[in-house]
Amino acid sequence: MTILNYFFIGAGFTFIVDLLLSIERVKTHTDIYKYEWGMPQRILCIVIWPLSALVFLTAFIKQLFK
Repeated sequence: MTILNYFFIGAGFTFIVDLLLSIERVKTHTDIYKYEWGMPQRILCIVIWPLSALVFLTAFIKQLFK
């Protein structure tokens, strides 16, 4: 895996998270609306996407089986 593949996967993952965060129901959730999702957060998510994916999936599974 080259470094470009790593960044492309990170960009794809960040794009999916960005789409999910743009849903109105998610925007108004009590735990989401107080956090900022700007360009620095997107770049950081692209760089450390494996950790971001793990955190996202853990939170998603906890919310799903709550």
